[in-house]
Amino acid sequence: MQRITRLIALASLLLSIAFCPLLAQEKTSLRGVVRDGGSNNGIGGVLVTLQSSNQQTTTESDGSFAFYNIKAGEETLLFSSPLHTTVELNITITPNRLNEVGPIVMIQNKINDNAQFAGIVDNIDLDQIDDEGAGQSANTMVIFTNDVYLQKAGFQFSQFRHRNRGYDNTYEQRYINGINFNEGVRGVFNYSSIGALNDMTRNGNRINYMGASPFSFGDIGGSENINMRPANYTRGGKATLSGTNRNYYARAILSYNTGLMDNGWALSAAIGGRYAHEGAIEGVFYKNISYMLGAEKVWDRGKHRLSVITFGSPVERGQQGSSVEEALKLVCNNTYNPNWGWQNGKKRNARVVKSWDPTLIISHIWKPNYETTLTTGIGAHYNRYGRSSLNWYNGADPRPDYYRYLPSYFEGAPEVQEYYAHQWRTLEISQINWDRLYMANHLNNMTGDGSAIYMVEERRSDLAEIAFNTTLNTQLSKEIALSAGLEFKYSQSKQFKTVDDLLGAKYLLDNDKYAERDFAGNDQVVQNDLNKPGRRVWEGDVFGYDYRYHIYNAALWAQNEHKYYKWDIYYGAKLALNTIQREGMMRNGRYPDNSYGKGKLHAFINFDAKVGAVYKFNGRHFLTLNAQYLNRPQLERQMYVSPDISDIVAPTLKSKQIGSVDINYIFSTPKVKGRLSAFYTGFWDDMKKVAYYDDTQRTFVLHTLYGVDKVHRGVEVGVEYKPTSSLTFELIGTAAQYYYSNDPMGVMNSTNGKIMNKEEKVYMKNLYLGGVPQVLGTFGVGYFWNYWFFNLNVNGFGYNHIDAAPIRRLASNYTTVTPPGTAGHNAKQYEAFKQYTTQERFKGGVTMDLSIGKILYLKNRDRINFNFSITNLLNNKEIRTGGFEQGRINLDHPERFTNKHYYMQGINFFLNASYNW
Repeated sequence: MQRITRLIALASLLLSIAFCPLLAQEKTSLRGVVRDGGSNNGIGGVLVTLQSSNQQTTTESDGSFAFYNIKAGEETLLFSSPLHTTVELNITITPNRLNEVGPIVMIQNKINDNAQFAGIVDNIDLDQIDDEGAGQSANTMVIFTNDVYLQKAGFQFSQFRHRNRGYDNTYEQRYINGINFNEGVRGVFNYSSIGALNDMTRNGNRINYMGASPFSFGDIGGSENINMRPANYTRGGKATLSGTNRNYYARAILSYNTGLMDNGWALSAAIGGRYAHEGAIEGVFYKNISYMLGAEKVWDRGKHRLSVITFGSPVERGQQGSSVEEALKLVCNNTYNPNWGWQNGKKRNARVVKSWDPTLIISHIWKPNYETTLTTGIGAHYNRYGRSSLNWYNGADPRPDYYRYLPSYFEGAPEVQEYYAHQWRTLEISQINWDRLYMANHLNNMTGDGSAIYMVEERRSDLAEIAFNTTLNTQLSKEIALSAGLEFKYSQSKQFKTVDDLLGAKYLLDNDKYAERDFAGNDQVVQNDLNKPGRRVWEGDVFGYDYRYHIYNAALWAQNEHKYYKWDIYYGAKLALNTIQREGMMRNGRYPDNSYGKGKLHAFINFDAKVGAVYKFNGRHFLTLNAQYLNRPQLERQMYVSPDISDIVAPTLKSKQIGSVDINYIFSTPKVKGRLSAFYTGFWDDMKKVAYYDDTQRTFVLHTLYGVDKVHRGVEVGVEYKPTSSLTFELIGTAAQYYYSNDPMGVMNSTNGKIMNKEEKVYMKNLYLGGVPQVLGTFGVGYFWNYWFFNLNVNGFGYNHIDAAPIRRLASNYTTVTPPGTAGHNAKQYEAFKQYTTQERFKGGVTMDLSIGKILYLKNRDRINFNFSITNLLNNKEIRTGGFEQGRINLDHPERFTNKHYYMQGINFFLNASYNW
């Protein structure tokens, strides 16, 4: 570790020496201030761009900005902010003097507090309005940042579980103050860590999809650098109260920023929370409090900035479960939740998530001269994440929608079917019977050995990480800019489970229940930990499995940008080293020689490359082409076939490859702006892992697919038309295909040790990725008058598919099935075969959303915002948004293991009021 730290320090020093020469100061400079048109207060965090020289800065908390050592002559200033109208200003810069502009007035055009309502943090609804009378020349970075499609798709399509271009979140890179915060294990950014901190995470720099980035190499899904530096927050305070009928029903946020004070300090603080005793789904509660504290010191005339921030958002929430159509129809509720039941007159959810991810970030910015910036930072966080679940030993399945408790199980016995249907309709057996579970344990205490028959366990997935980033941005000449960076991250993931509640039992015996049944009399195989055989555990104790992941990630990247009158060109490369090692804390009885201690170290060396170009027909019309070739190491949860009990990895372990290309026509005129795009992305040598219960072997099976190939291709359209300064029409849509393009191999391992490394081809070719609509569209009308906002959207989607279960695509499961007209043909089994192997496509749907808002400026120039939003105004509750195929197969009774679905909630509202001072 010390050696790696020294190498990082040396590399950072070499970057500074090589690319940070102190250039002679010139006298030509420019300064100004940006103010809100309603309050006349300064606006912090506004991106200010000098178009001709490709130079940028961000306004301070009081709205001030400055450029030094700039070239004289004609220039265009562009001002961009998430909540305000984009402004262009043509100016003439006089040489050898301080030029002053302003104040620049920006009009707030969106209240923008509906992101929490949508249940998302990363996609904020930015209804940008073009500035009338803008000049002919426009900066490509500003226009591309204000992308019409992405601004609207994130919010409007979130109700359909849309993902941009069908990509997983692992292909989006998130930074905070220049430090990468994609987790080393899951590969995604933990949005719950910044829950209810909307105002503190709004500013930043976002790169859409592939493209040149000043803070990272980027990714096919885009990248974002969230700016949480206190000196860039607008001076003042804000109090927000919200009400909704979704997962939580109340939200409160209070924040205050001092702005950059005369002594060079800036301080920020925020506290917030969300709460629901029970949300829109029965048994689902929500308890959350969030906080943020930050301080920043600016000295040496702005050449040095040092910021320290800390934030967190501890949350406890109940989870919703999916179920089969039979259960949903019996209770007449498409959002039926089987995870809860009554206990002592209160609803108790068996599946509860408890998470807290406290984070500390220290960031330093050094500007030795105007052309060069070196940003260096270190971040650390510890994510405590646990989710509870029922478990049982030698007892009946406690889940209310277990297939043996449904009327369809009793085929041929209509009286019994009617009895169970009546019990379901009267809600007698539709929820968990907690009293019965306690009674079973009580009887075992009285007449048995006192070991738990039923208990609640908490499955923990904790993560400790430390990350280091240093990024250099320098202008090599008027046309050429260099960005380069060094990244390092160490991640330690702790995977274990604890006894959460014994439900009245005396203790729990730490043996594997499936191994006990299948290897009766073998005292070694049944042990979860041979180092502590026959161990009894109590509430709070670790049991079952306990292991660590040790992950090191290091990368060096560089990118050049060339900007000319008609062409912009960029190219870049990245070299990365990734290592992963499992360390077992228990010696498992099924794998005594391959479960305890540190396992094999797996190392991946990967090279990435990207290139792109922009052709400027004029200042308003552009044609862009982007291409990337990436290599990514497999995620730990995919590469280890059964990590809970062994160190075994998939037979063929190598990095997945990704190739992506897109072409875009982008236009921005005073009345019409938008983007038309076509994209193609191929994935090769990917992996996929699923778990399910195997009826034949009577155990849980982990099925790992390797050599998986996929294709994502399609078109995107986003157009905004403004016939007047008050009226806006928007048309957003995508038509795409996301599908598996080959038949990969799969390897199966069971938790009881009976199935070990069983390999078989999985017939997945031409199946679609599940839970992602492939056709989406929305038409919106917006009206803005005297700080009143009215928006109406009609949304539609289609071609959404069930998530396919690989076990249903194994030839070995259908050896008794023969086609019609052949010997031994069984019509019922043949129909079951077709049912199991045909991927379900959901029906399309249409929804309508409405939003009304008002900004009210008081006499003292303080501001009150009101916003009322409704999604699914038509109250359509029959839209399936996702689901999955069950892993169980019964050719004689396929009705017992039908698909499970998720449905859209009915009408949802969000009422928000905030006071700014």
